[in-house]
Amino acid sequence: MSQIWFKFNAKKAAQAANWLLRRSGGRRNYMELVKLLYLADRQALIDLDSQITGDSLASLPHGTVLSHILNLIRRGPTNVEDAPWFESVSAPSGYDVEAIGNSGESELSGAEVRVLENVFAIYGRYDWKQLSVLTHKLPEWTDPGAGSNPISIEQVLRLVGKSAQQVEAIRKELSVFQRLDWEVAALQPEE
Repeated sequence: MSQIWFKFNAKKAAQAANWLLRRSGGRRNYMELVKLLYLADRQALIDLDSQITGDSLASLPHGTVLSHILNLIRRGPTNVEDAPWFESVSAPSGYDVEAIGNSGESELSGAEVRVLENVFAIYGRYDWKQLSVLTHKLPEWTDPGAGSNPISIEQVLRLVGKSAQQVEAIRKELSVFQRLDWEVAALQPEE
């Protein structure tokens, strides 16, 4: 049985991050941003059976995070597909990142925007320490020591109360969409 995974979507991740930053006055500690995005992806899994960003989930010493986004902020782009992030979110200045303009919501569904609104309404005023404490209490967090532990989508879905049948239905639906994406990509002319 294949594992459930989502493809990282830099455009959606950038728009979600830019949205959260603008609601935060345009600037925020990057660990707060990463944790708010994690909470939004987690809530989207609960409500929509999907993620907003498509990022990999991980347990770090200071709680749960989105791996690729944290690496983008700390290390910069790893490939050309990451470019939309850097058009919407600044490189860090100390521990803060800023919204670059208004990247809009064209990639985000109305349901995803509602998830962001709800997450921000509940956790938007939390600082990084409060968000760290909160994400340590999530049932999927495991102590990674000095490293990191991956968190599977299935693990989160089970821990939030999805049945084995629901998880399998999500896996099947995603595999159909992923197969269609691969077939469409194979039909695209090479540049």
